[in-house]
Amino acid sequence: MIDFTIYHEAKSKYAYIFDKDTVHLRLFASKNKIESIQVLYGDPFNYSHNEKNDNKWEWANEGDEFTIMKKEYELENFDYYFISLKPKYKRMKYAFIVNGKYLFGSREIVDLEKQPDQKFNLFNFFNFPYLNEEDIFAAPAWIEDQVWYSIFPERFHNGDHTINPTNTLKWNDTDKYSNNQRFGGDLEGIIQKLPYLKSIGFTGIYMTPIFESDTSHKYDVVDYYKIDKDFGDNDKFKELVENAHKLGLKVMLDAVFNHSGFRHPFFIDVIKNGKNSKYYDCFHIIDHSKPVVNFPLNKDFTIDRNKIGHIFKNHDLLNYRTFAFTPFMPKLNTNNPLMKEHLLNAAEYWIKEYDIDGWRLDVSNEVGHRFWRDFRDTVKSAKKDTYIVGENWDNSNPWLQGDQYDGVMNYEILFPLWNYFGTNIDGPQYKSTEFMFKINKVLVDYPKNVLRAMYNLVDSHDTTRILEICSNDINLVMLPYLFLFSFPGAPSIYYGGEVGLSGKHDPDNRRCMIWEKEKQNKDILNHIKKLIKLRSKYPAFKSTEFEWIDVNDEFEYIIYKKDNLYFIMSKRYIPHLIKLPKELQDTTFKDIYNNTTLKFEKELTLESYGFYILKK
Repeated sequence: MIDFTIYHEAKSKYAYIFDKDTVHLRLFASKNKIESIQVLYGDPFNYSHNEKNDNKWEWANEGDEFTIMKKEYELENFDYYFISLKPKYKRMKYAFIVNGKYLFGSREIVDLEKQPDQKFNLFNFFNFPYLNEEDIFAAPAWIEDQVWYSIFPERFHNGDHTINPTNTLKWNDTDKYSNNQRFGGDLEGIIQKLPYLKSIGFTGIYMTPIFESDTSHKYDVVDYYKIDKDFGDNDKFKELVENAHKLGLKVMLDAVFNHSGFRHPFFIDVIKNGKNSKYYDCFHIIDHSKPVVNFPLNKDFTIDRNKIGHIFKNHDLLNYRTFAFTPFMPKLNTNNPLMKEHLLNAAEYWIKEYDIDGWRLDVSNEVGHRFWRDFRDTVKSAKKDTYIVGENWDNSNPWLQGDQYDGVMNYEILFPLWNYFGTNIDGPQYKSTEFMFKINKVLVDYPKNVLRAMYNLVDSHDTTRILEICSNDINLVMLPYLFLFSFPGAPSIYYGGEVGLSGKHDPDNRRCMIWEKEKQNKDILNHIKKLIKLRSKYPAFKSTEFEWIDVNDEFEYIIYKKDNLYFIMSKRYIPHLIKLPKELQDTTFKDIYNNTTLKFEKELTLESYGFYILKK
């Protein structure tokens, strides 16, 4: 009797080409129900008729090749198994032998004790038709070594006071932040601080939108080809890119292609001319028998918030689709040829004319897959190693097949980090085991080469800052930063995080950068500097291989191994003594964080929020 659940899917995240010679296979099965899983595989054309039954086929020569799968990770209810195979002729059919008795195939599970001939019934085998090299997921080679610095330009540094917008406030001179305030942050300010970023060890900057728009956040773009005057001009941006590249820093811009600003010329033309506008279908108009805009506008086509209160109360009154229910941001029809050409040309323009290195895609999961495939073709044709990262907050495999994005902003690790290390959170407080399960889920949800290209973060311009999540405890915040740098993919620090800038959710998370040295937190800054150096020196930090050595709920610590490094973290405020796992007992290690040598016996005292990075 079969008393277990098991699942595998061919040509998916469970079966993918890793490199030109290698296939990775994964499956999951009921927890603690499996004694062993072996893979039986061979070339689908290397078979012959069964002499006893002409209607059946059997392997010839190879095919008796059993290979044991490794139990890779565990979740709450399932165990995941993994194997890496190199099929001789770059194609294979395969099945799984479970507990030495059951054959798990593409169509059914067979008891081999009752039907032994089914071991060679190819019609019940999974198929990997061919290892086509164009199907290999290939992000830019440089991304794995990247450490990003995320900048909200308006609040980073005011470098040119001559272009300050009207009513610019003195830097950081407010008790309460709002998105309507202007502090004068600009491109010149970023240029002046590039050496500062280089000195810490960052290798690239990502800037939230800098194109012409009406707000401080610039997510309501009016002109995709023009730098907003509050930040500078196109020549100043060229200077920024050139200076960044001289310092070895990559530059990534924000593509807001899900929606535009209300005053985008295409939308103004639609407002003026209705269905007679050639841009009418560039947007998502709901009722074609009614005016596109059914509320009063100012003469310059701006919206008076005081006159549209009824719209905010009843979203159904809007006659065009928007980002969220924001009247100021009409949603773009990226399937329309005119709009598609307009946006793709803009993406190409900033690469060809200014040599940018990457595009971050805003609200990317609300834009059609076909558009992103065309976007990728356009961008990669302009510059082959351009990095494309989507703002997806959920599992993103449909966008990470190698034909759209190179990676996504990895919010799937952000939330487990918050719920485990955080002490000021709305959600549940994870125990160590729960945290392990959540991290394991991310590790098994993506192919290994996809994980390497992720944009990893602990906070952003859209979230509460990590220091606030940690109740502004400087010692505690060191732990999520350490885990971030030890996870495969490119870590990102949100501006000011490296010096202790805190803040609640938007707009409080967009405070002015702290530039007074006496107000900067040197402990966090030195921690980030050290993590960047260690990540650069030790490849294990970037490895996709995680081995959980000890996960303790009672004393709230975790120990995991990555290649030749051991990471120990305690999220307990009170120091405590732990019994070490056997492989760490009576052993001498190099503490690479503190550059000391340690000899462990049977036990170890973990200090308040203590951590170690150890090398045998």
